[in-house]
Amino acid sequence: MAVKKDKKLKITRRDFLDGVALMGGAAALSPHYVFGEHNLDGISDAVYPPTLTGLRGNQPGSYDVAHALARGGQRPTEFEDVDNVYDLVVVGAGISGLTAAYLFRKRFGAAAKILLLDNHDDFGGHARRNEFNADGRTLLGVGGSLNLEQAAMGDSARSLLEEIGVDFTSLRQAIEPDYVIHDLMSSHGLYLTASVYGTDRAMNGQWNLTWAGAGDFQSAIRSLQLPLSDEQGLINLISGEQDFLPEMSAQEREAFMHSTSYGSFLSEYVGLSPGAVQITEPWIKALFGVSVASVSIYEALYTGAPGAAALLPPTSEASDADPENAETEAPEAENPGADRYPIYPDGNASVARLLVRHLIPAVAAGNTEENIVTSIFDYTQLDREGAPVRLRLNSTAVNVRNRDDGLVDASYVVAGNAQTVRAKRCILAGYGGMVPHLCPELPPAQKESLAYGVKVPFICTNVLLRSGAAIRKAGVSSYQCPGSFYSLVATAPPVSQGNFQPPTKLDDPVVVWMIHAAAPPASGDQSSRDLYRLGRHQLLSMSFEDIEAATLSQLSGMFGATGFNAETDVEAITANRWAHGYAYEYMELHDPVWPEGEAPHELGRAPIGRISIANSDSEAQAYVQSAIDAAIRAVDEVLA
Repeated sequence: MAVKKDKKLKITRRDFLDGVALMGGAAALSPHYVFGEHNLDGISDAVYPPTLTGLRGNQPGSYDVAHALARGGQRPTEFEDVDNVYDLVVVGAGISGLTAAYLFRKRFGAAAKILLLDNHDDFGGHARRNEFNADGRTLLGVGGSLNLEQAAMGDSARSLLEEIGVDFTSLRQAIEPDYVIHDLMSSHGLYLTASVYGTDRAMNGQWNLTWAGAGDFQSAIRSLQLPLSDEQGLINLISGEQDFLPEMSAQEREAFMHSTSYGSFLSEYVGLSPGAVQITEPWIKALFGVSVASVSIYEALYTGAPGAAALLPPTSEASDADPENAETEAPEAENPGADRYPIYPDGNASVARLLVRHLIPAVAAGNTEENIVTSIFDYTQLDREGAPVRLRLNSTAVNVRNRDDGLVDASYVVAGNAQTVRAKRCILAGYGGMVPHLCPELPPAQKESLAYGVKVPFICTNVLLRSGAAIRKAGVSSYQCPGSFYSLVATAPPVSQGNFQPPTKLDDPVVVWMIHAAAPPASGDQSSRDLYRLGRHQLLSMSFEDIEAATLSQLSGMFGATGFNAETDVEAITANRWAHGYAYEYMELHDPVWPEGEAPHELGRAPIGRISIANSDSEAQAYVQSAIDAAIRAVDEVLA
C-alpha cells in the first residue's frame, strides 16, 4: 500500500522544525542574517544531538554560511578575536580531524592547546550516531559511515584504531554471522517494486551466490518472473556458457572491460531489458553512488555483479599459475567478508566517540570499547574554557590564512557571531572542495585540483518501528531494492557489545536503516561528477516530508504483506542527508590515469605555509583508513 504524500503521521519524536533546532531556525539564506545581524541562541544543555530526529546531517542551518561563501564569495568583514593562541586548530571534526588532533596531542604532549571547529551540531562527520528510545530501551542506527574495511587497512591505520580501543576480533564475534553487510554471502532479500516490475515482491535467497553462479542459480533467476529473454540472458551471463565477446582477444577483452559501461554491456551485448539491468544495480549504487551506466564492467564485477564467469579467466587458471596464492585466498573465498567488515552498532560513530573521549576525557565515563556504545556523552564538556582540547560545534570556518608573524588566523561564524582564533599550526580536515574558498592565498592550479573531486550525495535514513514483527516475519535482515528510492534496506547492525544488546524477539522494536544514492542515471556523456552535482542539488531541494513519504511508501511496499502499517508501526524517522557525502573515488570511465603524484587529490593536498590538509578527499578514498592516513600525513607536515 502506497502512503499518500500529504498524509501526516503522528510520529512522537521529531526534531523541531525538521531538524533545525540547534541552529535556532537559521534556515534563512541571507548573508546578513547568518553573518551576525541576528544573534542566535546557543546550544541548550538539554539537547543531546544523537537523539534528534527528523532531517539531520546537512540540515537547514548547517550549511548556510558555507553556501554564502562558496556560491557568492560572501564572508564577514569584521571578526572578534577570541581565546589565546592555540598550538593547533583543526577545521572539521570528522574521523580525519579527530585523528589529527589525537596524533598531534600524542606527539606534542598533553599540554598542547587544540581547538576543533565543525559546522555541524554533532561531531564525527559522516560517522554519525542515531539514537532512539523505545519504551526505556536504547536502540542505535547508522547515520552514514558504516563499517571498518579491515582487510584494506595499512599498518598505521590499524595500529591507531587498536590504540584508541578498537578490538577487531571482538567486533567480528559480536555481530550476528548471517548479517549480509558483514558476510556478503549470507541470505538476503531482493525487493522488486511494483513501479518497475508490475507487483511488489520481496524474495529471499543468497542472491550474491546466485550472481556468482553457485547452487541452483537457474531456479533463483526464474523466480524473478522476468520476461523469458531476460531470464535466459541472465542465466547465460552467470553460467559463462555463452561468449558475449567472441571476436575479441584476451588483451582486447581486458581493455573492453575497463572502458565500457557495465549497463551498456548488459543491454547491448547480453540483451537485457532496463528492468533486468536494474536488478544488478543496488550494490553498485550503494558503493559508487551511480547507476550501472556509469561504472565500467571491471568495476561492476569487482562489486560482485553477475558476469565474472563469462568475462574473466577461470579461477582454476589463476590457481594453477600461483598455487601458493590460491591457498592463501581460500579461507576468504569460503566466507567472504567475515574478516573484512567489523561493525559497531552505530557504525563508525563509535570510532569518533572513542577519539573524542581520548581527547576530552570529561565528556564520558569509561575507557573501554565495550562501554563506548552505551556511554552518554556530556556535550557541555566539549568546549570548556581552560581545557587543553576544545571542540566547538555549529562553527563554520570562512577564512584561514597564514600571518606574517608565523601564526595562522582561523575565522569562523558561530551562533551568528564572526570570530577569529590564532594558532601556530592549522589542519583543514573538512570538505576538500571548500578549501579554495577558505584559503584565498592558494595558487590557482591548486584550487583547480581541489575542486576536481565531487563528493557522493546520499541519504542514510533510520526508522524506529514500535514492533519489528513485520520485518522479522519477512525472514531476512537485509534487502537489495532495484528501482526503488532506497537501494539498500536493512535492520540496524545486530551487534552485541557490552551492555548493548540488539532486539531479537518478534515484537521487539527495531531500527531499519535505508540508503538512497541521489545521483540520477546518466544520459548522454555525463560523467559521474556531473551526476553527483545533480544529485546534490536534488537532495538539497528535498524537504523532510518528501523523504518521509518516500520512506513510508517503500516500507509499505516491502513489508505490507507481512503486516507493516505505517500509521501504527512508525515511531520516529531520522533522515541523514549528506549532499556532500563520501569522498570522490576516480572512475574508470570518466577519469584519466595520472602519473604518481600528479592526480588532483595529490596536487590539491599540498601544504600552504603552516596550513595542511587532511580529509578522505585528499586520499580520494571514502574509507575510515583513508581519513586516518590523511591525518597522519597532515600531522607530519605541520610538525616538520
